[in-house]
Amino acid sequence: MKNLFRSGLMLLAGILILATSCNQINDSENDGKGRVVLTLTDAPFPVSLVDQALVTIDKIEIRSVAPEEATEAEADYASLYTVLYEGEGKEFDLLDLQNGITAELLSMDLEVGSYDLIRMHVTDATVVLKSGASFDLKVPSGSSSGLKIKVSPELVIEEGVESEVVLDFDVSKSFIVQGNSKKADGIKGFIFKPVLRAMCQKYSGSIAGIVSENATTPIAEAHVQIFSADTVYSSALTDATGAYALIGLPAGTYKMVCEKDGYTAVTVDQVIVKAREKTVQDFTLAKTNP
Repeated sequence: MKNLFRSGLMLLAGILILATSCNQINDSENDGKGRVVLTLTDAPFPVSLVDQALVTIDKIEIRSVAPEEATEAEADYASLYTVLYEGEGKEFDLLDLQNGITAELLSMDLEVGSYDLIRMHVTDATVVLKSGASFDLKVPSGSSSGLKIKVSPELVIEEGVESEVVLDFDVSKSFIVQGNSKKADGIKGFIFKPVLRAMCQKYSGSIAGIVSENATTPIAEAHVQIFSADTVYSSALTDATGAYALIGLPAGTYKMVCEKDGYTAVTVDQVIVKAREKTVQDFTLAKTNP
């Protein structure tokens, strides 16, 4: 049952998202409210034997910021949560959502205010190999009430303004291969440990570029990683044209590494990302000696 709600998804290029991350809403019925648009994207899964990484989501909530004097327990009271979606499960193939491509989870009006956490309930997770083998994964018991995804900086909903939040589902960290990932018959299963981050688009920028040997020879499936404080923050795999894109990146300065088997890895320091802007960073890789 691949992508049950695929016909209801809006697939967008990540660069276009940045241009519409904070729009005015001309609707007299929205007095006292703004609009939140929630989209889903994916940091890639560098295992060429995998055909699909499916997740099913049936409930999404968002939490209002609690008063400063509230205890940790009080800050998580059910009364602070607003249900954004609850109903039949929506299935997404996360491998379709790479290089700046997103799927719209929802778009709805929300009370003016500040929000600091999204809670998303995942009911099912499945990995399908290109060989046809399928693995139904156990969703962690601790996620029964929903995966908690911190929104930092906080999402501020203003009256008559549309704000977008991107949820980046890091597949490479969320689906842990058991066995030998280089051979189809070597994969024995996967452990599902979902890792997500949330970023308000008005505070973030993007990086995009081309990886190639020279002006006429692009390199497909090169692994591009962006580091913050020596930790991988996000990553991408280049497509057939050598292109990649990383979206929803907080403004700041990063280190980037581009690598692929058979080529010498290239590191670039001091890559600057500015809010609502695209940084272009191309890579030229040289083949290693045979």
